[in-house]
Amino acid sequence: MENTNPDSSKCEPVLYKNSSFLDFYESLQSLRNGEMFCDIKLKTDDHKIVTAHKVVLSAASPYFHAMFTNFAERNHDLVLMKQFDSTALQQLVNFIYSGKILITEENVRVLLPAADLLLFHGVKEACCDFLQSQLCPTNCIGINSFADVHSCTNLITSSEVYIHQYFLQVFGCDEFLSLSSEQVIKLISSDRLPVSAEEIVFESVIRWINYELDSRHYILPQLLEHVRFPLMSKAYLFTNVFEEPLIQRYSKCRESIHRGIMLRALQFESELLIPQSIQYKPRHGEQVIIAVGGIGSGLSNSLEWFDTRTNLWHFGPELITNHRRHSLAVINNNVVFDVGGFAYGLSPYRCVHMLDFSSKSLCWQRCDDMLVERQLLGVGVINNNIYAVGGYNDRDGDLKSAEVFDFRTQRWHMISNMSSTRSSFAVGVLDDFLYVVGGYDQSRRALASVLYYTPSYDLWRPARNMCVRRSGAGVGVLYGEIYAVGGDNGFNILKSVEKLTPGTEVWTTIADILVPRKYAEVVALDGLLYVVGGINETSVLDSVECYNPHTNTWTMVTAKWNIMRFSPGVVAINRPRHFTTNEHL
Repeated sequence: MENTNPDSSKCEPVLYKNSSFLDFYESLQSLRNGEMFCDIKLKTDDHKIVTAHKVVLSAASPYFHAMFTNFAERNHDLVLMKQFDSTALQQLVNFIYSGKILITEENVRVLLPAADLLLFHGVKEACCDFLQSQLCPTNCIGINSFADVHSCTNLITSSEVYIHQYFLQVFGCDEFLSLSSEQVIKLISSDRLPVSAEEIVFESVIRWINYELDSRHYILPQLLEHVRFPLMSKAYLFTNVFEEPLIQRYSKCRESIHRGIMLRALQFESELLIPQSIQYKPRHGEQVIIAVGGIGSGLSNSLEWFDTRTNLWHFGPELITNHRRHSLAVINNNVVFDVGGFAYGLSPYRCVHMLDFSSKSLCWQRCDDMLVERQLLGVGVINNNIYAVGGYNDRDGDLKSAEVFDFRTQRWHMISNMSSTRSSFAVGVLDDFLYVVGGYDQSRRALASVLYYTPSYDLWRPARNMCVRRSGAGVGVLYGEIYAVGGDNGFNILKSVEKLTPGTEVWTTIADILVPRKYAEVVALDGLLYVVGGINETSVLDSVECYNPHTNTWTMVTAKWNIMRFSPGVVAINRPRHFTTNEHL
């Protein structure tokens, strides 16, 4: 054929796509329905027959491909499908011929195992997603057991999280009574059980024992080892626990409770140290990340909280004022303090606000003001004392002063000054030392120096310098090491990260973050290090990254927060009972 295009010596190939490919599915289904060219019949244990084509089944399923190429069934026209539900098998063969399948409450528990056997991973995952969407207090334990039998890893995790999160409702449902003793122990021994009172745990144990008293009563002493009696009120211990008939049957149980009462008295009356045993450790429940204020298109007064299990951001109670360049501190895992910063008409200011997430009404309250105006300050908590360090104000410029807030007396007082002024630094607390990392001084030069403060001596000392100068870096503490993330070296915004191991006093470079950023916040949660927000050379960031110290890798978290901003205050707290994954405040 003569080439009529004077500008081309060779015709480019053309890819033709059949836009009516779905007709092919319909044609195959039509052939199967009419039993035309069908060469295989699948028979289930209840004698139901499913007719199909070997070549079609083999092309769709590795299970059938192996059956019809490597085993005796290749020469058979009738195959017995043991362990298969006839309805599920029929639906999955229809899926092969149509590409569609309807998952319902009625079929999901037979469909998932059949899809798993046939290696239809997409259908199995869709069944898991369906079951996850159906989780409620009355079925979550059953779904968790079902997921465990069929190795549905994500569904196991999500159902376990749900059981913990809604324990108060779950333990009142019938499924709770069907748990094995091992499952009950795993549940009530968890530090993350979100109960407002340890009495609830005790009552759940008694309810479980009484359900099958004859076969379970002997397990009671073992279960009570995981009930934290020192956390109960004295009145409840005497009027409810001691009066429980089951307790009277076992001297070992009574001894455990007596020990709890004694240690409770030591803790609350004599103020002596109690043993570091699990029974005396408060439960923390699920934790979430709180981000407050910051700068986006303007100053922000918003609060958002991030659930790492569901990978979602939600709104919470707003600050009283819009401000930035502030810092957050958290005490007892649920009382958040917003300290210092900058607000229009109050630049900078001494204000401190508190939000107690354990209270019924979530409302920010004004606290005692700091003694010095501070923005771009650093804040850390040691023994329920809040330390506010350095920063900047218009009168004095960069600051080297520091002060401490006594949570018990609700008052601020000054402590020793740092050896030099600095602002735009970050603070980390490790082993009851307060570390001040990087920043810059009045020369506006980024610093590599690090200081640490010893409260018992009211003394500042120099620590080993970082490998890189950093201002505006984020700092987090994880597994006994301090991490300095990103920042600005005076020339570029950084994506490098280094960590300090106090025992060796050496800073070590680790894997870079994925996006260069400064004025981001860093927080440790569930063995990972999260880096939230910040800015780069061109924009404000709404992204979140997390670091796994075991693999030395960073991963971008898919969830982005609702408001892009930098210099927010960020901390991790126990999930308040007001916060659920199904509601936005």
